[in-house]
Amino acid sequence: MNVSHPLFQRSCTLLKSTQLSSKTYQQEYVFPELAKISKPGQFVQIRVSAEYSPLLPRPFSILNVNANQGTLTVLFKIFGEATEILSRKLEGETVEILGPLGNTFELNRIKKLFLVAGGVGIPPIYYLLQTIDMPRYDISLFLGAATKDDLFLREEFNNMDIEKSFSTDDGSYGTKTLITVPLEDALKRGFSSSKACILSCGPMPMLAEVQRLAQKYKVEAQLSVETIMACGIGICQGCVVPLHGNTKDAKKYTLVCVDGPIYSRDELIL
Repeated sequence: MNVSHPLFQRSCTLLKSTQLSSKTYQQEYVFPELAKISKPGQFVQIRVSAEYSPLLPRPFSILNVNANQGTLTVLFKIFGEATEILSRKLEGETVEILGPLGNTFELNRIKKLFLVAGGVGIPPIYYLLQTIDMPRYDISLFLGAATKDDLFLREEFNNMDIEKSFSTDDGSYGTKTLITVPLEDALKRGFSSSKACILSCGPMPMLAEVQRLAQKYKVEAQLSVETIMACGIGICQGCVVPLHGNTKDAKKYTLVCVDGPIYSRDELIL
């Protein structure tokens, strides 16, 4: 999968910052150019400070946009210095944002959607559900995280009229299991494979299991990769992941920021 589209870079004003848990924040920025063209699965690069440290921007999945109001919303968890700085931003302050970056989910001819997300991989799936006409699809949603606090937007998902399963590693919300367990249970029940697809975003071990299940049950899948990247435009070569080559044992490499972050079921070596 690959895509070509306009990119915009500008200083964006923070309209609203909401703390969702001890280390999780949701922030809304003014970015009208991006809000008009952004699509689910894409991301932005945010430079959190004009200082030399941290020098490089960080990637953030797009949680939602409002084209009428010209706003972009991201959701993130504090993992290091950059996200700690971003969490302390006050309404009215600005940051430098580049986007939209990356490719998007493809829903042509799909009728049955298995949506699987883990932790900070939840935003792209939420964005997708905000943009599609949900009654047109048979949707099964699977959300997993380490704890209840990491199961972002669970109340918003609960209010959606779709089939859904929640799991946490510690059992603090939903079932105490990996989210791929209820996914396999659903796949075992059967579906029209020609019209079904798994869309998934989350940590690499989860994506590897989703890939295995998709191959086992012969259902197509689109896997959105999370990885460290610095530039977002293919220059730094910092987001390389391996792909299957043209022969059985061959291997090639891809830049997630340019060629991804979404790959089809059999492309990735996980």
